[in-house]
Amino acid sequence: MKVMFNKNFRACKANSLGSGSRFSNYFSFCLFFIVLGLQGCSEMNDLHQPYLDEGEYIYAEKVDTITFGSGNERIELNLYLSSEDIEVARIFWNNGVDSVDVDIDFQHGVFSKIIDGLDEQQYVFNIVTTDGFGNKSLPYEAEGNVYGSNYSNTISNRTISGMKANKNNEIVINWAEPLNEDLLYSSVTYKNKFGERITDSVSSTEFRTILENYDSELEYNTVFKPDSTAIDLFYTENVLVNTNKILLDYDEWTIVDFSSQHGGNENSVQNVIDGNQNTRWHSLAGGSSYPHWVIIDLGGLVDFSTLEVLRSTFDGGGDDRAPDKFTFEVSTDNSVWVDAGVFDFNRFTNDPQSYHIALSEPVRYVRFTAIEGPEDNFVLGAIKLYK
Repeated sequence: MKVMFNKNFRACKANSLGSGSRFSNYFSFCLFFIVLGLQGCSEMNDLHQPYLDEGEYIYAEKVDTITFGSGNERIELNLYLSSEDIEVARIFWNNGVDSVDVDIDFQHGVFSKIIDGLDEQQYVFNIVTTDGFGNKSLPYEAEGNVYGSNYSNTISNRTISGMKANKNNEIVINWAEPLNEDLLYSSVTYKNKFGERITDSVSSTEFRTILENYDSELEYNTVFKPDSTAIDLFYTENVLVNTNKILLDYDEWTIVDFSSQHGGNENSVQNVIDGNQNTRWHSLAGGSSYPHWVIIDLGGLVDFSTLEVLRSTFDGGGDDRAPDKFTFEVSTDNSVWVDAGVFDFNRFTNDPQSYHIALSEPVRYVRFTAIEGPEDNFVLGAIKLYK
């Protein structure tokens, strides 16, 4: 303002050196600008005066950072503060409608608060701190997730792709690939032969579980963690697994002796213990006749109660050169044999055909003997045993 006045005054003074009339005109002109400058200064002061009257505004220190722990209809907020000037922090959500205080008491460190009773959604939180003089901070804004029934409805138990019983009379569970990256582990519970309840934890990276001394009551559920920060886990319902029929592990079997086989791997007697109906054991064509037999070593003394026999589908349809009748024998030493029965077989179906075998004790060897059929040679798909 002072600069504008001086400039106008100097202009008037210079022009006053001219004639009287010119002096009068210039004087009026200079006076106009002086009045205009004074009015401008007054208006500028009017704009700034409220701020000058209010004085300087002091803000409290904000929280340094915030981390979240996602929960089931709740959330945990962890406030990190390095300042020791803060008395309390207030957490706002739902556009400021809801809030809760966290006592800081002029300490530094991490201060945690769990907020319960929240709906399942993503929330925006604003945290405002207050110091010992009543000064408030600018809000610190952060987002966190809350889970609930909607998430629970998306999870399901991990799939068991298969189960087998091995030569040690243990149950081997094979697990399918997890379909959900949130899957943490499965909890498997069963009763062993000593009457004890056993619980095994199976991680998402484990694909094979062995149940030692298994007896009964196999059940499991699966546990999920929605994200890496979650403070709550989600559990599926327990599922009772049907173990009335568990396949013996044929990978542990070997062929001890047999009657005959035709040339080529596709006709090998080994194919009858590979568990695959699409392969075949073909007896020597043109040089064999009934009975056709095979002795199998089960790898150890095992219990089983069911024999399953399948005709071959090697040629894409079904081979009806399977036997009409067979016998089945068991042994502990491949020397003394016990007759387990004579059985009829329907060679016109591809369906598995099951037969109950009553064992008085565990056995290691079995002998399958085909005694009747449509031709001298014969073809068979697979032999399986179940606990």
